[in-house]
Amino acid sequence: MRDRIFEVQAWREKQRFTRDCVKDEIRALKEEKHATELHLESLQVPLMVISQCLSNRDQRVPPELTRDQLGEELKKELHITENSKRVLMDVCHMGWEKIKELTNVLCRLEREIKNKDETLDLEYHVKDLTRDSTDISFKLDPTRVPTESMTEESYAHCIQNTIKIAEQLMAESKDLRATMFKSREQARNQMYAQSQQVELIMRRRVYDIQRARNEMEWQKYKLEQNLQKVDREIETLRAAVADKINPTKLVETRLETRTRRPVLERVQDKPMRGLIEEFERVHTSHNMLEKKLEEAITTYHGMYNHHQRVTKDLQYKNQALETDRRLIEIRKPLHSSDETEFKRNVGYCHMSDELVTD
Repeated sequence: MRDRIFEVQAWREKQRFTRDCVKDEIRALKEEKHATELHLESLQVPLMVISQCLSNRDQRVPPELTRDQLGEELKKELHITENSKRVLMDVCHMGWEKIKELTNVLCRLEREIKNKDETLDLEYHVKDLTRDSTDISFKLDPTRVPTESMTEESYAHCIQNTIKIAEQLMAESKDLRATMFKSREQARNQMYAQSQQVELIMRRRVYDIQRARNEMEWQKYKLEQNLQKVDREIETLRAAVADKINPTKLVETRLETRTRRPVLERVQDKPMRGLIEEFERVHTSHNMLEKKLEEAITTYHGMYNHHQRVTKDLQYKNQALETDRRLIEIRKPLHSSDETEFKRNVGYCHMSDELVTD
């Protein structure tokens, strides 16, 4: 009897130890699952921000609505975030399944421990019975074997099987907890690296647009100056053409008037040759001024049309610049509260080793 009691107690202690380990594992797995669920919930903000960034960039006007590196990096960031969400959801579901399995084996251990407690109470009671005990009596067929009885080997195998199942589930749970932690950290690192890449490309894009915008503004300024210069030149040429009107009238009038001389006085004299030379000189000068005026007007119209195109392109650049600048404000929720604009710029430029610290 004592050996049997000792054996049952030994099995009970092993099952109690296993039960406590299972409880600890369930608690650890629940904590890991809760941390994973919190990280999964935190992905809603990046998903919303990235989708808003992509929608905001779709508002660009057609000349600036191009497939650029920033758009590709934003789509890649969205893909990484969605993939991380899917992976975390899968491991959370696996954690829920594993908690259910551990809970089942825990209930099985609790039931077997309770059975052993009852068995030990009976064994102690049987052991304490004596010939003088008051509750002893004759029994009908006391040597019968109860139904569903098992051998000692089957009894030990059943207990060992329960403990083995619990240990296997705990090992799987530990691996799952490691997988959860690895998935969270991998998702966090991938998202952070891609976020930094997007921030770098975004600021480079803003810088490139600003530089192009500034060049176009300078081009517009020079065009306006040249337009004013050509306009003044046109006014000068028009004044010069107008100044040639009276001299032309004068020389033509003189020539026409001298044709009315009497027949015997119509001599091709020196004054007539001088008037003809003056007529040719005045008309040549007038034609040259007219040609220069036409060229100046053509140049003015060409420059004006180019100025209109530059002005329209500048409006498109300003709209694209405002759109990409808005991304910086939209992405602010992705940055930590203690991360300043200066720190981010230092990180983007890899200047942390070059700065003198206090």
